[in-house]
Amino acid sequence: MGIPPLVAISRTVIPEPYLNNRFLPFVCFPISSQRPEDEVFLKRLSSAYLVEKDYDAPLFYRQEGNKKFQEKEYTNAAVLYSKGVSHSRPNTEDISLCYANRSAALFHLGQYEACLKDIVRAGMHGYPERLQPKMMLRKTECLVNLGRLQEARQTITDLESSLAAKPTLVSSSCQLLQRNLHHLKMKIQEKESLPETFPAVLTRAFEDMALGEENKQISGASLSVSLHMDPLKGRHLVATKDILPGELLVKEDAFVSVLNSGEMPPLHHGLETKWDTRVTNGDLYCHRCLKHTLATVPCGGCSYARYCSQECMQEAWECYHSTECPLGGLLLVLGIFCHVALRMTLLTRFEDVDGVVRMLCDETGDKGICLPENKNPVKTYRCTDQRESEENSKIGETPVPGCNVNGKYESNYNAVFSLLPHTEKHSPEHKFICAISVSALCRQLKTANVQAQTMSSKWKAVTPGLCADVTIWGLAMLRHMLQLQCNAQAITSIQHTGKMKTCFLPYITVFSRANV
Repeated sequence: MGIPPLVAISRTVIPEPYLNNRFLPFVCFPISSQRPEDEVFLKRLSSAYLVEKDYDAPLFYRQEGNKKFQEKEYTNAAVLYSKGVSHSRPNTEDISLCYANRSAALFHLGQYEACLKDIVRAGMHGYPERLQPKMMLRKTECLVNLGRLQEARQTITDLESSLAAKPTLVSSSCQLLQRNLHHLKMKIQEKESLPETFPAVLTRAFEDMALGEENKQISGASLSVSLHMDPLKGRHLVATKDILPGELLVKEDAFVSVLNSGEMPPLHHGLETKWDTRVTNGDLYCHRCLKHTLATVPCGGCSYARYCSQECMQEAWECYHSTECPLGGLLLVLGIFCHVALRMTLLTRFEDVDGVVRMLCDETGDKGICLPENKNPVKTYRCTDQRESEENSKIGETPVPGCNVNGKYESNYNAVFSLLPHTEKHSPEHKFICAISVSALCRQLKTANVQAQTMSSKWKAVTPGLCADVTIWGLAMLRHMLQLQCNAQAITSIQHTGKMKTCFLPYITVFSRANV
């Protein structure tokens, strides 16, 4: 049964004529009108995913990791120790032991730099003094294997001083330590007497590839292509000369990306099933830069987000995760497209927020905005402060949507926003699901009082007469969800099967419609 021309979700109204004309509706989200039973249902689904910290979990994961370690399955052991870290309180024995055990797994995998970092982390979180000698031995072995012999000698000296100051170890353990120390000293002497060449760091071929002379029309593109527009194909690239095999044409960082953690665990119904031991993409890749890592650093507020470094964790928190973290399992319930749409909207804070609001207002209120089928020129708006006079508000003309006033196509929010949502090609059911997902997300954002943390006073000053600030966010997210269906790119890993992340790459989207 089809959805009637006026689609109503609670009191969230979507006029169908706007959808058919490729204009997103001006969606007002009276969030409080959502039915209580809907909210209860979503909360029940969200709570089924364990994304909050469970302080009973570290012991379980450490024991499971120890089993894998004894079976010499060091990668699986490292992942399980990482899960334990994600659920641990800072500055506790739980987290220090998980870091220490993970350093042992990383050592056996030959990841000596990562092992050293985990040794430092274990010490920072209060690793028990009784176990320090074993850790210092491991540190020395890493330094020797990395060729950092002077540091290795100093670590041995520090360990010997510690043993002399506190001879509290059992004699058998002390004898084993002395044998290991002697072995390491001999190994250092051998390395010092024999000049050894360490393998050079592999060059990152793709990152080192240059595009040559910059394309003045498309930043990040080769001069071998140019950007064109026509009513049938929309925006597309055209080859300007013969292209050699292997020639780099476009080099672009994703404007926004979200890690696809892979198959989620089944909804748990009891304590015995809620601690998942499977290895997923979420355990193997940084949730910000997508770098492969076994030595993840957890978010301080949830057990789901993990990063390759403290720097990545801090960057993610400042850009978007401080908003995503309190949402719990809701983003997993609503799906990756909803997650990408939210993150994209959050990232606009760091571009021209006023311009984003003006584009949204113009799109929903001005039917003169050009579509590929229209013969109207494309309008590019320069957002101005309300206090500026009307004549200072420029309207320029450019042949390609998404270009700036100088006609340059850049990988920014303007280019992303200008990608068509193709709303008339989506089924009514799909539009309904997208709208109700965004409505649920906006309600949660409203409840968490997110707008007070993320929306500046300048944002509020340029949107008089609109609904609550969350309305603008909802409108943007709904547009992006519809865009994603036909513009999102799936990035896969050669080593692992399945989709690794979903992202928006404005250049690559245009490149998919290239003429060569």
